[in-house]
Amino acid sequence: MSVDLKKFFSTPKGQLIGALCALGVVWLVLLIYFGSEFLGGLPSTDSLEDSKRELKKQQRLLEKALEEERAYLALREKYNEKIRSAWLESRHGMVETQLRQIISETAAKLELKPNSLGTVRTSRINEDFYFAEIDIAMNATYEEVIKFIEAVSHCEPKLSWRRLDLRPDFRRRFSMNNNTNLAAARAAAVQDQNAVSVMFNGVIRVIGYDGKAPVPQAAKKVVPGGKTGSPVKTAPLPAKDNKGTPQK
Repeated sequence: MSVDLKKFFSTPKGQLIGALCALGVVWLVLLIYFGSEFLGGLPSTDSLEDSKRELKKQQRLLEKALEEERAYLALREKYNEKIRSAWLESRHGMVETQLRQIISETAAKLELKPNSLGTVRTSRINEDFYFAEIDIAMNATYEEVIKFIEAVSHCEPKLSWRRLDLRPDFRRRFSMNNNTNLAAARAAAVQDQNAVSVMFNGVIRVIGYDGKAPVPQAAKKVVPGGKTGSPVKTAPLPAKDNKGTPQK
């Protein structure tokens, strides 16, 4: 039989069958070797679940990091806004002189004359900011006091009140004589009480910035349409001649 096999494999047909058998054996070996590695590389159900849990954990960490970043950016913008709204010597002048002048001019516009207007004193908040405060006292009506407080609130930069004290002024500024009857005296007293009704004193405060960092620019606002808004430009005032008449 071995002689017959030798004769058979010596023929072209036998050689072809022998080659096919050898090729089949090679493919079988390759399939066993690489198939085991391929099947071993596929994740199991437990590893898939672990990967899902890890992915969710990383997503939570990412959301937390983004939330912290948004909080930091919001805090930084508030800090920058404090700088922009603070007293800046480069913009508003020396606080020791200019703050007192602002309060004096504000009272003068309302035809009010303070009884006393103290000197400006400063105290540190931190390395970048400081308080500047000034005392003021006057006698005025309630209406005049309210107008003065409102006028102070519109000053630039923003001013605030650290202390505000209002007390009724019961002093009578009229004198009775023999020709003054009781009814006239009472009417004069009521009129006088309405004319000068409160003793007003308080402490005006402003926050100043003298840090080393430059003053940040205002953030651009996004307008409808997705474009950033540009600063509003106002038309220039017409020039005036020597007599003060506007020229066309």
